[in-house]
Amino acid sequence: MSIRFERSLRVILFLSFSIALSCPAWAARQNSALPPVGGRSAYPDAQSFAANLERIGKAIEQEKTNPAGLAALRKDLPSHWEVTAGQNHYSVSAQPLSGLLRDAEGGRDAKSIEVKAGAAEDWAFELSNQAKAYGEAETGTDPGARPTLEQILSRREFGSVRGPSAWELFQERVRQWIADVFLRLFSQLGRHPMGAQVLFWSVIVVVVMWLAVVLFRYWTRRAALEELQAPDAMAFVRTWQEWIQAAREAATRGDFREAVHSAYWAGIGYLEDAQVVRKDRTRTPREYMRLVSNATQLAASGRKTREALSSLTVVLEQVWYGRRAASQQDFANALQSIEALGCQLQ
Repeated sequence: MSIRFERSLRVILFLSFSIALSCPAWAARQNSALPPVGGRSAYPDAQSFAANLERIGKAIEQEKTNPAGLAALRKDLPSHWEVTAGQNHYSVSAQPLSGLLRDAEGGRDAKSIEVKAGAAEDWAFELSNQAKAYGEAETGTDPGARPTLEQILSRREFGSVRGPSAWELFQERVRQWIADVFLRLFSQLGRHPMGAQVLFWSVIVVVVMWLAVVLFRYWTRRAALEELQAPDAMAFVRTWQEWIQAAREAATRGDFREAVHSAYWAGIGYLEDAQVVRKDRTRTPREYMRLVSNATQLAASGRKTREALSSLTVVLEQVWYGRRAASQQDFANALQSIEALGCQLQ
C-alpha cells in the first residue's frame, strides 16, 4: 500500500506541475495551511495530512476571486510537507500548488483568476482524497478483513503464491549489475568513436562465429539423423533372407557397420513375417522393442525373443546410432541375436 500511495503522489504531482507550465492554474487559502515547523509542515499520519489538504482546498474555493487572498495562501505554504505513515516517511513537495496559485494571482481578469484558482483547488482535493484512502487502508477499519484475507490465501489454489526467494533476488541483482556494466560501457564508448567501432565489429565477428558453429552442429546432426532413417522403398521389400545376404556381403567387404545394420533389419523382417509386429518402417528400434514386449503371440519363447531383440538393438545403437567403429565381433553378436529370434542362418 505504501508503494501505491507513493506512486499516486508522484503521478499527481507530475501532472499538476505539467498543468502549471502549460495551462491556467487556480489558488489556495491562507488560513488553511498548518503552521510550518522550521520551514516545513509535519504530519504524524496520512489522515491528518489529508485533512489539512482539504482545508487548503476549501480556503482556495473561498478566495477564488481574491488575488490578495490567494497570494497570502501561497506565502503561507511550506516548501514541502513531511508525512509519516506507519514505518514509512514521505516528503511531498508543495511547489506545484504554489505555482498554480501564482498563476491565479497573475490572472488578467476575474474570470481568468477564478478558472486558474480552480486548478489549485482540484489539486489539493485530489491529493487529499489519495491520502485519505491510504490512511483508511493503513488503519484497517474492518477488523474481520485480515482473517478473511488469510482464509482466502490459505486455499489450495494460492499454495504456490510466494514472494521471491533468496536465489531469485540474487539473480535479479546479478542481472541488474550486468545491465549497469553495459550501460556504463556504452556511455563511455559514446565518447570514443574508434573504440565503439572496434567493439561493434568484434560483436559482429563473435555472432557470425556462433552462427557458424550452430549451423555446423545442425548439419552434422541432420546428416546423422538421415543415416538413422529406415531403408528406402526398394530395401523395404527385401525379405529377411535377403537382408542376411546383404549383411554377409558387407562383412566380406570389411564394412561391419553396414553388416550390423543389415543384420538388424533381417531380424525385424523375420518378426514381421512371423506377424509378431506389423510392417511399418517409420518406427524406431525402441518402438519395435516395446511392440515385441507387448506381443501376445509370444508364449513360451516370448522372453527369449525379447532378450534377443534387446541385444540386437543395443549393438545397432552402438555402431550405427552411436557412430562407433564396428568390429567383426559386433557382427558376430548380431548374428547370434538373429538366430535367437528364430532365423535359420545355415
